[in-house]
Amino acid sequence: SSSEPLSLFRRALQRSAMATSRRPGRALLLVVAVATCLAYCLQCFVPTPGTSQEIQDRSSELQLGIAASAALPALTMLAEDAEAKYGDQRRWSAVLVPLTSLVFPIVVFGTFTLYAFTEDVFWKLIPSKRGVEQENAWRENPLFANSRDPLKGFINVDDYEKGLEEAW
Repeated sequence: SSSEPLSLFRRALQRSAMATSRRPGRALLLVVAVATCLAYCLQCFVPTPGTSQEIQDRSSELQLGIAASAALPALTMLAEDAEAKYGDQRRWSAVLVPLTSLVFPIVVFGTFTLYAFTEDVFWKLIPSKRGVEQENAWRENPLFANSRDPLKGFINVDDYEKGLEEAW
């Protein structure tokens, strides 16, 4: 009778050893799946015009990653419809009640208080003395003198205007 508990212990040990021997296979499968996904994602990028002709020829072939990303929106039809289930109301009320009774009123009343009692609270949005002073200070800086000019930054303004005339 003393060997019977020992044999039960050995059987349990063998079963646990068999169960743990299956788990590395799952981890290996996960690693292979992630590596495959990464390999397909790397093929989705378009090469720059300066790349070699060899890479451009290779990119003209059918790419499975691009095909999979095109098929992805069709898979949304398989998703479950959004519906309120029993118990969702409690979760939503746990979020919305504090949000509507604490956060929104504090933000709205705080903004109104700043607007009502401070002369230049939103000086960047509403023209005020401080806003005009700041704008003039930036205009005195040579780097920002023409920052409001819509054509600033164009290399060839004449070419841009000629293109507008041709398009018109």
